[in-house]
Amino acid sequence: MKILNQLAIILGLWALGEYISSFIQSVVVIPGSIIGMILLFILLKAKVIKLESINEVSNFFLDNMAIFFIPAGVSLIKSLDLISDNVFVLLITIFISTIIVMYVTGKLVDIMINKKTKES
Repeated sequence: MKILNQLAIILGLWALGEYISSFIQSVVVIPGSIIGMILLFILLKAKVIKLESINEVSNFFLDNMAIFFIPAGVSLIKSLDLISDNVFVLLITIFISTIIVMYVTGKLVDIMINKKTKES
């Protein structure tokens, strides 16, 4: 029964995220699963939901995460002709976004280290 309650919490937040997403899609398109994760994060940080109340199911999902990528991989294989037509644009996009992520991550780590050094 404990696992069903944990699953109900996670699926309920996902459904709430989908519901919210359907209302705001005329303004901005954000997937309901992302909104659900943001809601879960907010509720965990506000201590409305305790980590222990979703721990077992969330650990199961994290341990078996590879299974959830199979549909995305199949979709990529089905779209190989589209990918091959746009390979140059994809490579440039991947390269530029990787550089941006590395730069922002480096700056954030530098800020965090400086902040921790000043506190010490």
